[in-house]
Amino acid sequence: MIEEIYKLFLFFVLGLIYFYSLTGYGKILTSKYSNFFELPLDGSILLLIIGYVIYLSIGINILLNCFILFVGLVIFFYQEKKNSTIKFNYIFLIFFFLFSVIIISKTHEDFDLYHFFSISELFNNSIRIGISKLNPRFLHSSHFALNQALIILPYFDFKIVHLPVFIIYLSSIGYFLKNSFSNNLKQNELLFSLSCLLILLVKFNRLSEFGYDYISQFILLIVFHKIYFLNLNTSEVTKAILYFMLCILIKPISLLFFPILFFIIYKRGFIFLKEISS
Repeated sequence: MIEEIYKLFLFFVLGLIYFYSLTGYGKILTSKYSNFFELPLDGSILLLIIGYVIYLSIGINILLNCFILFVGLVIFFYQEKKNSTIKFNYIFLIFFFLFSVIIISKTHEDFDLYHFFSISELFNNSIRIGISKLNPRFLHSSHFALNQALIILPYFDFKIVHLPVFIIYLSSIGYFLKNSFSNNLKQNELLFSLSCLLILLVKFNRLSEFGYDYISQFILLIVFHKIYFLNLNTSEVTKAILYFMLCILIKPISLLFFPILFFIIYKRGFIFLKEISS
């Protein structure tokens, strides 16, 4: 019993460490942000790029994963301001209450059939072209498996590969929770944020719901919020496009939401394109 409590505590602490490590990488990608919970998403994007480079060059291994985790943590604490106690308590409480999602639920149904093989392939082997011809399971591989392969650590092995997925879920909830308490928020934007919170907390309250389809939809909620409510801010629209690209890499079916991009062009027109190019 004591050993199980110790493992649970270690898992909880490691989850927080991973969250702040991703946040550190997010600060590299984004110098200015309107919502703190965007940073782990930005960090996931940067880590995906790092994962590509590592996999295509020297290959992924445990020691390198430890180094990547540590570097992100150092970057976060190096750049973080001193008055972050309230922010830490805020994040700790959210993490604590949502942590039960990954300790009392079974994994999603497709994980053992498809996703685990992709993560294992990325971690245990160098790049191999045409592997889906040998095993059709790899046809269902997501690019996000690279992020999961980078969290394979000593002692835990493959037991914590769901942390990157959970952090996206946590960040999505934190994003709309933070936005709900923002000052000068319009009524329709507040209603949208609260509705997203309700959906995320009620509908997606089990780890078995966390397939790649769903985590891309978590991010799409943020994309829609930025486009619909923050469309006058060029940086917010640019961030929305970046998040939409991440959704496509996680799950290509997100391309069905491509009309959102047309909405951006219609809303911003050539003014947006001019500001991007200048």
